[in-house]
Amino acid sequence: MKTRVPPPCDLVREPQLGPLLLLEIAAAVAGNALRGQHIQIQGDYFHDESEEVTAARALAGHCDLLRECLRDYRRLVVARLRREQQGWPF
Repeated sequence: MKTRVPPPCDLVREPQLGPLLLLEIAAAVAGNALRGQHIQIQGDYFHDESEEVTAARALAGHCDLLRECLRDYRRLVVARLRREQQGWPF
């Protein structure tokens, strides 16, 4: 996972970017840990798989979706900050 740490000026104006970055990292680690622990979730669903494996499959997918949503949100906020900074006199 490669991501940009928000600079101090962005964190002053949009402090939520810091904790959201940590949440994105946590979701990446959790998803990878689930896939490492439950190798079978990387393949197709099987009718005889345990509820634990099914839950791990769903949770890993939710981790991926959360990461995507967080990246989209961060991209939109950073784009807005850059637009607003263009009008600054310094």
